[in-house]
Amino acid sequence: MATPDTLQATIVPSAPTTEKVRLREKLGFTALHGSVEMFAQILSLYLLVFYTNVAGIPPALAGTLMLICTIWNGVNDPIVGWLVDNHRFKNGEKIRPLIKWVAVPTALFAIILFWMPALDPTWAFIYALLVYCIMDSFSTFLGIPYMSFPSVMTSDPNERVSLGTFATAGASLGPLVASLFTVPLMRTFGGVDALGNVLDQRTGFHVIIVVFMAICVICQFFVYAVTRERVRPEKTTTDHIGLFKAFKILFTERNFMAIVGYNLLYSFALSSVIISVVYFTTYVLRMPGGEAILSPILILVALLSLPFIRLVNKYASRRGILITAAIAMLVSKIPLFIAPTSFIAACISAGLIGVAMGFSVTGISANLNESIEIAAWNKGYRLEGSAVALRGLILKIGLAFLAFMLGLGMQFSGYIAPTEEVLQPVQNEATQLVFQTSFIYFPAVVAIGMLIIAFLSPTDRDAAAMRAAKKAAAEAEAANGTLS
Repeated sequence: MATPDTLQATIVPSAPTTEKVRLREKLGFTALHGSVEMFAQILSLYLLVFYTNVAGIPPALAGTLMLICTIWNGVNDPIVGWLVDNHRFKNGEKIRPLIKWVAVPTALFAIILFWMPALDPTWAFIYALLVYCIMDSFSTFLGIPYMSFPSVMTSDPNERVSLGTFATAGASLGPLVASLFTVPLMRTFGGVDALGNVLDQRTGFHVIIVVFMAICVICQFFVYAVTRERVRPEKTTTDHIGLFKAFKILFTERNFMAIVGYNLLYSFALSSVIISVVYFTTYVLRMPGGEAILSPILILVALLSLPFIRLVNKYASRRGILITAAIAMLVSKIPLFIAPTSFIAACISAGLIGVAMGFSVTGISANLNESIEIAAWNKGYRLEGSAVALRGLILKIGLAFLAFMLGLGMQFSGYIAPTEEVLQPVQNEATQLVFQTSFIYFPAVVAIGMLIIAFLSPTDRDAAAMRAAKKAAAEAEAANGTLS
């Protein structure tokens, strides 16, 4: 609860007219998650492949590129989060309008990134670095509403779980569309040889990025049109908070740090699989384009898991959702431990990862917004922007380090990039082990950490205590009003 010395700077949520979120708003929220995750899927699956196999950037340099961009994220993300917390648009909202204003610039620079002209490796590196940083600057303004939107759409915990379920649907449908149509589009416009290798990848990348970014822009304008913010801050004497103070508050909030830690490990596990799946299917399973089968399996199972998420939430609450996801991620690696070069084992693994994805997206979204609510109650500040920015910064540093290590592993193990003469070179055992480690072994280790954090998560208990205290305070205030 806010202490007396912070009350002047407190941002108190105004009473919403209704806590019920309309179906069209939930569909809009689904579209937001779908568009952002579609974009993320393209970057995760193909950006490193584009750098190494099309742009001709050496793997270690490509990994370094991802790491350098994170340095910019270290400046960019906190500033954006601070601006969101301390800025209001003319209509009183602080998150929803961002979706409209940054949709087109983000799409434009994503297209420019993949429309890189043929350059030597040094200039290709410089081009990619500059364009990626500009693109990321705009996409950060999109990433803030992406994760923190539920905290301003409603304060009802059940509605937030419902929004988390819709978010999972969007986070599944967006990547599903990207996974199903990327390879067919590349093969249609790039051409393929008898073995299924894409002959002109550059043209294929040009087509897919234009198509998918156009879909993203349409979805984001739809979100802006159908949603609204209910939980709005009332201005007090001082409604601004410094960036360092905001981060200090968040770092001392155990609920926020617990869910960010879980989120980081989940992102490690899933991203390690995604950034290596093209290499793994091509060089370990010897099935070029096999990611177009594995990714839809993962995503379809994630969608099928949605009806069970509310059931788990009903009987085991949000902690049960996180535990289920961690167990599914850990078990998903057992088939590949047994048969690491079997495509059937990879398909089974993809299905189990889908269960982990479905439960994780919902659990992380619900717990993150609960932690923001608890922090507002304890410290007197609503920090949606800073919370998402700090979370994003931690995740990006971790994931950039992951891409950097994969690039180094490929470089020093002797990775052979495709050429016009040899489109699918055979990789040595050391390089195949790098891909197996990224796709199989590392995610299994990380899943154990997810399970530990999920068991120790205090959010359900703290949220119940917060709501009991709020109810008692409201009853006391009502009783005082009656007496007076």
